Amino acid sequence: MGYRIMLQPIEGYFDGKNILPLVEIKDKKHYKVRITFLEELSPEEETRLLASQPDAFQFWHDPKEDLYQDYLPNA
Repeated sequence: MGYRIMLQPIEGYFDGKNILPLVEIKDKKHYKVRITFLEELSPEEETRLLASQPDAFQFWHDPKEDLYQDYLPNA
């Protein structure tokens, strides 16, 4: 059985608990990984990285997350 070697660096960040990639990883196979911590993020950089994720604003589509839902008149 041949195994595929994938040497593909991706960018991401560590939020203190989880390592979060900034790109979608389409391959669902199991791989060994090497993680290198480069530098601490400033608060501005962290906000920018979070906002740049493809699903960063998905919560807007969830009515439970609507802060003003209680103030909307019943239709």
